[in-house]
Amino acid sequence: MNLIPIVIEQTGRGERAYDIYSR
Repeated sequence: MNLIPIVIEQTGRGERAYDIYSR
């Protein structure tokens, strides 16, 4: 589950990326 935060930082959309991964 450490890949989720890494992807969020790479995409630059913490809020949007988190929402997609949260579901």
